Amino acid sequence: MSYSGLLGGAERFLLDMACGLADTPSLACPDGPLADRARAAGLHVVTIPERRLELRASLRDRVAAPLRIAAHARELRSLTRDLRPDVVVAWGMRPLLAAAALGRGDAPLVFQHNDLLPSPAVGRAVRTAARRATAVSALSECVAADLGVPAAIIHPGVDLDRFQPSPIPDGPPELLVLGAIVDWKRPDLALEVAARVPDVRLRIAGSPLDDEGERLLNALRRRAEQPDLAGRVEFPGAVDSAEALARATCLLHCAEREPFGIVLTEALASGRPVVAPASCGPAEIVDESCGRLYAAGDAETAARAVGEAVSDASELGKAARTRAEQHFDVNAARAKFAEFLSGVYPTPDTRDPIPDLALVTVTHNSERDIERLLLSVKAHLPGARVIVVDSKSSDQSAETARRLGATVIELEENIGFGRATNAGVAEVTEPLTALVNPDVELVDGSLAELAASAPADRLLAPLVLLPDGSRQDSAQAEPATAAALAIALVPPAAMPGPLRRAACPWTADTPRRVGWAVGCCVVGRTDTLKRLGPFSDDIFMYGEDLELGLRAADEGVETWFHPEARVVHYRAHSTRAEFGGEPFELLASQRRSVVAERRGAWKAKLDDLLQATTFADRIAIKTVTRRETGRERRQLRALRGKKQP
Repeated sequence: MSYSGLLGGAERFLLDMACGLADTPSLACPDGPLADRARAAGLHVVTIPERRLELRASLRDRVAAPLRIAAHARELRSLTRDLRPDVVVAWGMRPLLAAAALGRGDAPLVFQHNDLLPSPAVGRAVRTAARRATAVSALSECVAADLGVPAAIIHPGVDLDRFQPSPIPDGPPELLVLGAIVDWKRPDLALEVAARVPDVRLRIAGSPLDDEGERLLNALRRRAEQPDLAGRVEFPGAVDSAEALARATCLLHCAEREPFGIVLTEALASGRPVVAPASCGPAEIVDESCGRLYAAGDAETAARAVGEAVSDASELGKAARTRAEQHFDVNAARAKFAEFLSGVYPTPDTRDPIPDLALVTVTHNSERDIERLLLSVKAHLPGARVIVVDSKSSDQSAETARRLGATVIELEENIGFGRATNAGVAEVTEPLTALVNPDVELVDGSLAELAASAPADRLLAPLVLLPDGSRQDSAQAEPATAAALAIALVPPAAMPGPLRRAACPWTADTPRRVGWAVGCCVVGRTDTLKRLGPFSDDIFMYGEDLELGLRAADEGVETWFHPEARVVHYRAHSTRAEFGGEPFELLASQRRSVVAERRGAWKAKLDDLLQATTFADRIAIKTVTRRETGRERRQLRALRGKKQP
């Protein structure tokens, strides 16, 4: 869990370690650069709200910080309850404090400490929380000593293949300052150092993170225009670090309290000497063989160090690469982190064999979704067969599925979700089948475990999570029942706990029988599904899952909700594009038809009344609380049979 969604050094370290684990982990963080990079690397991402990072910038921050941590703790509580992780890794101080606020949970807690403590008060809280963690790791000796709690030291590593050494470029020496434009990194000091070293050029590469950073950048530009620096300083903004290091003579680092400094290891790997303060993390990275250290904050000694590094850049650069290979290889760091975690939760040497399971999904212009689904199956259920029934997509859905190893059935026309699913199930030879939407993602192997437990007289539905980690109301009671009446009168969030668990099956934490399950993910024995259809051929779209649940119950096949298994549902249906939005009229009419056919006309009328009561109740509540009511009004209008404007 990461409080930050940015992509600073700590977050890059997180990605490096997460991508080196045998089991693909889930990452909870705000949307942003970190989440984007994690998804691209194949990690499952739960998006939590973004909150201010400042703890003490203002009185408002000091007051709000505990409230933010409390909200962070609620998110962590919900996620650990639903994802049931083997271990929770609090990546930084805020997730640690959030986890500590929850007390001891079922999963062991690991604290990865990446920063120097910001204040005595925060330090006391973090130290107390760290002592309650199952294990602690830190990215440098400096950070561990500041914490004062026993910790494993795991230095971040560098990709030695990406950062390759190259000859020192000809021409005037170029000093490179690389990192975000923030005050604590002391880019102002870099200018004063360059002013004291004639004939060198200075390149300050990086972007501001906020308005304060923009003001700092403007001040740096004004200083660079002074006569002693005019024409010698460049501000290129964000750059590719490997390319920037290749054109530089040496790296200049000026932060006086740097916890580690990944950019320093990148410079060493690139065969570039490093000039850095003799304090904190940099003092653990650089020695006299590969660079020069100077008194923190002292421009005079830094300038002399730069002069020495520039004059002997080639020899120092060769030693820099050797030091990177010996001490800062990312693969070695990954192995060390994996070994550290194995001491917290030992993992078996081999996975349990995947049961004879086939997953059946239907695509219609679902190229992006099917790739995510298939990659998650490959990560968590290797060996399981996936059958993709493509309903005449106009994009690359079928080609993508075939490229990723799925069995593809291409239909000549779009025959509807139910009939297409039936066509896929007809091709299944495995004894167990999972029906999944293409916009579903697996987060672990629990779906296979659920399938293996399926009896002949049951359909099983896992817990369905939305991308933000909240539960989808995927397990439902039968229409026109007391549970539906309770939901119509009181929003689930406002219900007392016992009533909510009774009326809202999807909130249960233990297996229970339900009336029906949303069709995004249903598991059963293949012969049972084939006997049921599973879906009605008469329904083109919508209501087929409700009809299946009611018809199965009539034939003695119960539907059960199992929250110990879980998937994520992105609800990125191509049908919304087909219908130009949510087709409320079709949804209402299909539900009415199914309930009337399976439970009788009077139950259909009662179900309509309860749904109308639900929508009217929500409209009233949202009106009082000044929230948007457009969706509920469209639903109510559709239920009454009125066309949308």
